[in-house]
Amino acid sequence: MSYITAIGTAVPENCFSQEILSSFYMNSTNDDTFKRKIKIVAGKTGISQRYSVLQDFDESTSDFELFPKTSSVEPGLNERMMLYKKYATSLSLAAIEKIDHVTFLKPDITHIITVTCTGLFAPGLDIELIRELNLNPETQRSSVNFMGCNAAIIALKNADAICRSQPDATVLIVCTELCTIHFQKRFNDDYILSNLIFGDGAAAVIMTSQPKQNSFGKRVQVNKFNSMILHNGYRDMAWQLSETGFIMNLTSYVPGLIKENILPMLDKIGLIPSDIEHWAIHPGGKKIVDDFAAALSLDKSLLAETYKVLKDYGNMSSPTVLFVLKQVLEKAEKATAGEKLFAAAFGPGLSIETMQLQYV
Repeated sequence: MSYITAIGTAVPENCFSQEILSSFYMNSTNDDTFKRKIKIVAGKTGISQRYSVLQDFDESTSDFELFPKTSSVEPGLNERMMLYKKYATSLSLAAIEKIDHVTFLKPDITHIITVTCTGLFAPGLDIELIRELNLNPETQRSSVNFMGCNAAIIALKNADAICRSQPDATVLIVCTELCTIHFQKRFNDDYILSNLIFGDGAAAVIMTSQPKQNSFGKRVQVNKFNSMILHNGYRDMAWQLSETGFIMNLTSYVPGLIKENILPMLDKIGLIPSDIEHWAIHPGGKKIVDDFAAALSLDKSLLAETYKVLKDYGNMSSPTVLFVLKQVLEKAEKATAGEKLFAAAFGPGLSIETMQLQYV
């Protein structure tokens, strides 16, 4: 079997209110129509604040790394990747250090899986973490790259396969995203949405093949994973590299596609929503969460942790669902053995990744 033993999360020091971030965005254009759109969308996101490795979004700062106020030139991909390399390792380590008893768990780590879609370099984040943590140099490593917001569940699925095949496995999964280094001074609907919801963050998970003392008061057993690609949403969530950074497609059709397909997906895998006591849903956006609840006839209180993470952090891409899962599992002492948990996240393609868990 496989068990989630611990989750640690971290965000950068720079915290900005949604008002400050939307003001920064509005000040990058002189078009009153765009300004009005930005203000309206910002007020509907359900986000109170977001975090960034950059200080640039503070109107009062003079310490710029990427977006100086005096320049209208869009930073290049090289500049953005240099900042990713500068900050990704330290933010990853901060998340790992939040894992309870991490000092005692480190010698047992047999595998490491790193996850990111916001930056790449080589030797990569996996080797950097092995060096910084002084892990066994024979630690097996792999990476899930450029797969978007549901990549954490894909990494957990890979870790689950490792744990089920190796009885002594301890897998460290680290998801780190610096979304704000990809801010673009573009004003079509896709960018107005993406510039107003994404933030920076990291999450680290320990998964083991044997039940161990964990942070939650109850053992959390991983049972099953399922995937579905919605080909009719192929162009509604996507991005590609360009000379000036990542070019984003994120349309307003995404929530509706998820709403139409999530119940048929659960029916197909034989899962009845009323059988699930705990939900950890990726807050891709407020409309996505609202429509997910409506599609399954769920009381929104069952998604309280999802709404809270969205409010407090925004969408951090891959680590976000782990922030939610951590908050859900922190209430484990009030649960009873046998209660079921369900996690889901949504990514490019349009793809849905799900995970079923159980307290034992």
